[in-house]
Amino acid sequence: MVSEAKEHDSCISEIDSIRRIGKMAVDLGLVVGSGGNISILLPEEQAFVITGTGTQLDNLDQDSFAKVALDGEILSNGVKPSSEFRVHLAAYQSRPDISVCIHLHPQKSVLLAALGLEVKFLTIDHVYYLRKVSSIPWIQSGTKEIADAVFRELKSSNVIILENHGCVVVGSGPEIAFSRALNLEEAADLTLQSRLVGIEPNPVPPAYWAYLEEKGL
Repeated sequence: MVSEAKEHDSCISEIDSIRRIGKMAVDLGLVVGSGGNISILLPEEQAFVITGTGTQLDNLDQDSFAKVALDGEILSNGVKPSSEFRVHLAAYQSRPDISVCIHLHPQKSVLLAALGLEVKFLTIDHVYYLRKVSSIPWIQSGTKEIADAVFRELKSSNVIILENHGCVVVGSGPEIAFSRALNLEEAADLTLQSRLVGIEPNPVPPAYWAYLEEKGL
């Protein structure tokens, strides 16, 4: 039998990117234990690699990954893909322009959604990286139904909060996708702080939104 390490020799750099992001996500409290999953596209293979079931994002190695074809066929020997692989599959099918999909459990973002509150964009980075935060009411994880919902929402957003669950963020590369996760949780944190103070904060001025549109950013 071909070992998983050998099987993934063709995508070592991609796996290293996932490992780095996974450790940062845990270190920053965006996920705990075996929660969360990360994938990266392998365009030449018409497939993606994704963290395996039960893996911890701060303790990933070459044997922690499974490979899934873009038609849904599981290609790996031995390692079972995360139960959320359908969400990642839906992301790549919905958005040909992305190469990374990250699912985390950011506490403040989830809390805001549970309270029925929207995330406020209070810095220019929030606007630049997030633009729009979509929300999906609770659907059982690992199902076709949640994958279908993610497929639909990603048509108009790069950032989705899964109510009572976590978030899904996508991007053209690892850095931009993870920056979206970081800015989502920071924006949620500032939104909660402003609620505690009891004063409505000033939003980012429309002029900045117009600037981004003018520059095509």
